[in-house]
Amino acid sequence: MNFEITKACADSLRTFILNNYNVQLKSSHAHELVAAYFGYASRAALLADKRCPVEKLNDAEIVIIPLQSLLVEQRLKTLENLPSGLPSSDILATAIYKTITTNEQLSENIWTDINEMAIAYAEDRVFYNEKMMRMIGIDGGFDQGELDWLIQVDIKTMETDVLMTVTYDYPKQAKKPSRHASVAITLPRIAGNIGYGEPKVLPTFYSGHMSDPDFRLKHGIA
Repeated sequence: MNFEITKACADSLRTFILNNYNVQLKSSHAHELVAAYFGYASRAALLADKRCPVEKLNDAEIVIIPLQSLLVEQRLKTLENLPSGLPSSDILATAIYKTITTNEQLSENIWTDINEMAIAYAEDRVFYNEKMMRMIGIDGGFDQGELDWLIQVDIKTMETDVLMTVTYDYPKQAKKPSRHASVAITLPRIAGNIGYGEPKVLPTFYSGHMSDPDFRLKHGIA
């Protein structure tokens, strides 16, 4: 998969817009929107990215294709002479990403919400020991994963990686609310701002009262 992926996405968008909204979208506009959905401020920025070029998308272990983003909304407002009558950004996303979501090599590794992806990987690690105990017939009496955990996801985007930190605090019904664990998930960039390599997952388990007063206040914990 090379830069033809961007052309395929742009063509898919133009065809969808014409067939469903009777709007003629210029090729240049389509390519600029594709670049935005791939996480770039412009088509020129996409082409200039030599560290994590889009052409390496097939090498990605995980693909994250958000249906909405502030960058896309900004481009929709600032692109000159963009035709009227275009649908919402999430509908545009579906048309653009069709080329990717129908790719058999990538379809099983696609997420549309980075927060959901982070929590899924974190839960797998945080509750791993309990799952293993259940597999060998040891039942602790209840499933920790079913508790009403207070979960917070923090995301930090860097030049070569995305760092996601998922924090689990004991549920409200606990007698002494305290921090249970945090999981740091590092995603190395492979292709653009949507294709990533194998995640590095590092859990840390705690014992003690929560130390974040804002988090406690937000969730009504005294």
